[in-house]
Amino acid sequence: MTLGETIYQLRTRITGLTQADFARMCKISLRTLRQLEQDNGNPTLETVNSVLRAFGMQLGVVPLRRR
Repeated sequence: MTLGETIYQLRTRITGLTQADFARMCKISLRTLRQLEQDNGNPTLETVNSVLRAFGMQLGVVPLRRR
C-alpha cells in the first residue's frame, strides 16, 4: 500500500470527511491533499505529518542499527 492509499483509507474509513473538510482540518490545501492521495508530487515530511497528526501518528527518520 502506498502512502497515498494509506492516507485515503485513513481519511475515508476513520474520519468519513470529504477531501475539502479533511484538508481544512489538517491546515493544508485541497490541492496538496489530492496530490498526496494520488501519490503525486514530492511532499515534505512536514506536509505528510500535518495529515498523520489527525490520527495521532507521525512519520520520521530513524537511524538503522549497525550489526
